[in-house]
Amino acid sequence: MIARGAPAQSKITEIQDFDGSLGGPIRKDKLWFLLSGRKQLTYQQSPLSTRSDGSPEIDRSRVYTGHLRLTYQMNPKNKFSAMWMRDFKRTEDEVVTNTGSGVAANFLASTQRVPAMYYITQEKWTGTVTPRLILQAGFSFDKLDYNIKYQNGQQKTPFTPDWYSTVLLNDTVKNLRYNVGTQQNFYNFDRYVVQGGGFYVTGSHQIKFGIQDSWGPSYQNTIVNGDLYAFEANGVPTSVSVYDTPAYVKPYLNADLGIYIMDTWKFKRLSITPGIRWEYLSDQINPQSAPAGRFVPARNFAAVTCDTVKGVSCFKNWAPRLGVVYDLFGNHKTAIKAGVGKYNTPLTNSNLNNFNPMFVTTQTRSWTSACRGPACYPLDSEIGAAPTGQFGVQTDRRLDPNYHREYNIQYSIGVQHELRSGLTLNFNWNRRADYQQTLTMNYAVPPSAWSPVQINNPLDGTPITMYNLSKSYVGLTPVVYQTNTPQSLRANTYNGFETSVTGRLPRGAFVFAGWTIERELSRTCDQTVNANTFLNDPNSLRFCDWYGSQYQDLGKVSSIPYRSEFKLQGNVPLWYKVEFSASLYSDPVFNTSFALNNIPASLIVEPVFAGGQQGFKEVYWTVNSTTRYPTNCSCPNPGGLVNPGLAQGAETIMLVAPGSRLTPQLNQLDIGARRAFVIHDRYTIKAEAQIFNVINSNVVTSEAQTLGTSITPFAKGGIGGVPTAILNPRMLRLAVQFKF
Repeated sequence: MIARGAPAQSKITEIQDFDGSLGGPIRKDKLWFLLSGRKQLTYQQSPLSTRSDGSPEIDRSRVYTGHLRLTYQMNPKNKFSAMWMRDFKRTEDEVVTNTGSGVAANFLASTQRVPAMYYITQEKWTGTVTPRLILQAGFSFDKLDYNIKYQNGQQKTPFTPDWYSTVLLNDTVKNLRYNVGTQQNFYNFDRYVVQGGGFYVTGSHQIKFGIQDSWGPSYQNTIVNGDLYAFEANGVPTSVSVYDTPAYVKPYLNADLGIYIMDTWKFKRLSITPGIRWEYLSDQINPQSAPAGRFVPARNFAAVTCDTVKGVSCFKNWAPRLGVVYDLFGNHKTAIKAGVGKYNTPLTNSNLNNFNPMFVTTQTRSWTSACRGPACYPLDSEIGAAPTGQFGVQTDRRLDPNYHREYNIQYSIGVQHELRSGLTLNFNWNRRADYQQTLTMNYAVPPSAWSPVQINNPLDGTPITMYNLSKSYVGLTPVVYQTNTPQSLRANTYNGFETSVTGRLPRGAFVFAGWTIERELSRTCDQTVNANTFLNDPNSLRFCDWYGSQYQDLGKVSSIPYRSEFKLQGNVPLWYKVEFSASLYSDPVFNTSFALNNIPASLIVEPVFAGGQQGFKEVYWTVNSTTRYPTNCSCPNPGGLVNPGLAQGAETIMLVAPGSRLTPQLNQLDIGARRAFVIHDRYTIKAEAQIFNVINSNVVTSEAQTLGTSITPFAKGGIGGVPTAILNPRMLRLAVQFKF
């Protein structure tokens, strides 16, 4: 690990978990209460972030929770309950929990999470109207206000010298960030929910019906020192991501209404469950205003609604579903199950982003400077031209009048068989396919504005076709059109096969064993605009089709492998009332920084459906007009300029095909033992000991994936990038619980 650039092991240095509860009747057979509280403390050591004395930095997280529940039995047929929970969560020096744009080199480059107001209240009524009919109604309110801030004293006054110089600088090769933490976000999230429903049971039918609605604001204020992030590769400036900050974004959910009914009908050995759900989604952007920033003027915008932009919201959709279960032999031992259902993609405000004139966005521009190292910061004269004009200002945007809400269809087929009493075998196949994903076009820049240029892959010398934007089209005001992309250009499918055995054995023993193989395939060949540049960039076509049919000449995807996961859990009572438990896991390390369209996931506004959870290793190369080949590259021109005619700013090139390099398998064994002591039949003391990661696995769970000035770490068979997270070492946990 030291050879790969990790000076220390990531590990948990301290855990505290204290909780208690007190409950009982306030009024006999009428009113009860339950009061509980909990303190959780976790300190984690970072493998890369260090203090001034060279010792590892510690990420400190503390959570305090209070909970009160009241239950009132009004009469034998009516019950009312109310709950209130207050939560205080604070994280200091987020050197482990916030690794966006690199790991903080020290605490000054870390962020802190500070609570503002966080509580939940819920009320529910349940009534037994008749022996066949039960009704329920409820209300809840979630208040989640919190702030992600710089360390104290790091926020600078806009347009002062300190504001320009105290900016986040990320060395993508070392995967370290310096000077200041990631963007400051101040959140105001309220969600009101009302719901009602019921159950009606007859001889062969079980009918469930209901209605649910929610609404409330999801406001976010964003502030960034210098209004940019700066990027280097081994100390050499490469690019900047400029922000349209300060931004005060005010999306508001008017209604997320769902009305549903489903019926489970039993006929002999067959059970059929049809259901239908009608949904209405209405959201808007309230009026917004913000002062001028470094790259944007002062802004004042009117509300954006489905009246001002027809079709952007106010969706009305049906979602039918069907499930079938068949008792194969009529002895209740073998069941065949199948299901299919339509699920509309949940939306709170993402459908409005392209039409929000103040949606937080970034734009990649080149940074050319003779300065070297983490003390550098970009001057205005060193920042390249914008690839499109009027960054951060509302552009001409139109919406297809036939634009539809995205949805997915999920299928499942399974078999469940009782091998013997208490021992069950399960097999399931699951599939998901997405439809009507969003396509955004910029008609100001036609396909003819792009010219192909051949460069070489520095890892193996193979040719790569890049596309340069004609300088006459750089800086043009975008003309944006949003519609739905056809399946032939954008698609995503998931297939998974699961097999498991669950056993409840004599003397209270329990065992579970499960094995899953799964794969996602993605096609992203529609060249939808990059949310940061508003360009339909043909450079995104490299490796765009994991099905292996389109644009293979730009990047061949030979085969996407299935990844497997295995889990074995058991609990066995031993002598003297001691219970022993063990868990064995074997899963691929998931690569959460995987990219689609050659854009790192940290920069993507849209959800990443595929790759991020499949365990692919990748190598990215940030190229601008001044980028040079590594001197030890396997290419015809070591140390030479890569693409001096690149005019649209920096491009991120994927150097290895998706699925050609896999993350390692994470194998972890945990064991535990517990014993309950009963005193005078009134008091119970439970003692428990657990050992996590018994085999002391040190697998790397996250690493840098950006090429710098040397290909050595990323060449085939190389050691890989700098580790940013390593599985926590063996750890002992002791716990005691007292009940009375």
